[in-house]
Amino acid sequence: MTKETSRSSPVTRDDVAPLSDLSSDDAVAWAMVEACPDALVVVDESGTIELVNRQTEVGFGYDRGELLGHRVEVLIPERFGQIHTAHRTRYRAAPDVRSMGTGMELLARRADGTEFPVEVSLSPLRVDGRLRIIAAVRDITDRVAAEAQDREIRRGLDLVEDGVFMFDVDALRFHYVNSGAVEQVGYGRTELLTMTPLHIAPEFTEASFRELIAPLVADEVRSEHFTTVHRHLDGTDIPVEVVLQSPSPGTAGRPRSCVALVRDIRDRLAHDAELERTRRWTALLEDRERIARELHDSVIGRLFGTGMAIEATMSGLHDDVLRRRLGSAVAQIDDTIKEIRVAVYGRQQATPLERTRDIIVRIAADQAGSLGFEPTIELSGPIDDLDQLVTDHLVATVREALTNAAKYAAAQRLGVSVHVDERLVQLRVVDDGIGFSVDAAASELRDVEGGHGLDNIETRAQSLGGTMTITSEPGGGTVIDWTVPRPSS
Repeated sequence: MTKETSRSSPVTRDDVAPLSDLSSDDAVAWAMVEACPDALVVVDESGTIELVNRQTEVGFGYDRGELLGHRVEVLIPERFGQIHTAHRTRYRAAPDVRSMGTGMELLARRADGTEFPVEVSLSPLRVDGRLRIIAAVRDITDRVAAEAQDREIRRGLDLVEDGVFMFDVDALRFHYVNSGAVEQVGYGRTELLTMTPLHIAPEFTEASFRELIAPLVADEVRSEHFTTVHRHLDGTDIPVEVVLQSPSPGTAGRPRSCVALVRDIRDRLAHDAELERTRRWTALLEDRERIARELHDSVIGRLFGTGMAIEATMSGLHDDVLRRRLGSAVAQIDDTIKEIRVAVYGRQQATPLERTRDIIVRIAADQAGSLGFEPTIELSGPIDDLDQLVTDHLVATVREALTNAAKYAAAQRLGVSVHVDERLVQLRVVDDGIGFSVDAAASELRDVEGGHGLDNIETRAQSLGGTMTITSEPGGGTVIDWTVPRPSS
């Protein structure tokens, strides 16, 4: 559309005498119209421009004389001309004071054809019985650009995995949350914008929270760092790390805001706990290595010397009963030396991250060669969550029970079951071997210095406040029941 489009016959100030005369009679009123920061355009019922102010000329790039007498559609893009004419007709039927195109994005056109966003307020004016319409047109280019930038920033914030919560320091109500915040606490964005930090931070009262943000509000600090928990919609508490900042002082009539950058630290805490567990394991393994060296360097040497001394004594004895007992003691010493060497050199160490159930399965597999078959394993309950002390004794008990069975039971089948519940840890080892007399075995343990693997198993159970029972008879196989309480977490 050119400047001549929809132009009616030339209009002079004499043709709009009623309005011009009113303005001339009241110099102050006319000066106010000219000084208005918005463009003011007055049109008649047919949409013909009768009056414009100085800001109209500045904003649209026209001289005043180029607009007077033209249809108002000269000021809007051509593609909206017919639509605007229809709107104007409807407004003329029911004129009132209102904004034009509420909810719509309105565009105006300058003399050079460039377009820019505007807000338009309409007011009806009757002079000498004739209807005029006053349109106040405001250029909102800067505001639209700022809003576009704000939307772009918010889209960027929505890509951040951390939660971003903005709230007013007076009412404490959230006025912006990003997608990370919605994901973090489980509430919808609309619902969160009716809430405050107190709705999701159960560790704070209003008084304690206001005390926390007081230095920010007073501009004494620019940020606060702390850890707390956020309560999810489903009731679970999520450990979080919060950086609370106040971007800038508030302006008159506008509430001041704070921004909370919130990071879910569950994974980090789990990682830290795993590192601590690994550290403890490393310390424990180093201690075991030290003990192993001491066993090899001193204990084995003393045992070997004791065995040689007993053998030397046996050579001078003629009592067959005494020789048999001493020979049994030497055999026990040799077995003990072998077991110590296996513990020091032959046993595979559990890695810090190896699960308890995997260790038990591996121990059973290690004994398959000695037994001549693969033991059956049955594991149930949270075995991997046991206290470290209980785990150590449980693993050692399984190892000793299977070692004894491989040495003495001559079994064809052997089963190991471990069951863990909230109260107890229960181990059962069952074989179909040759069995033995439990009473006779107890008497032999009393007579022969050096002990027996079964005695170690019972000692481990008792050290944890538990029990060990053995059910066996010659030719009837053996059942070992080892039960200890599970420590509360």
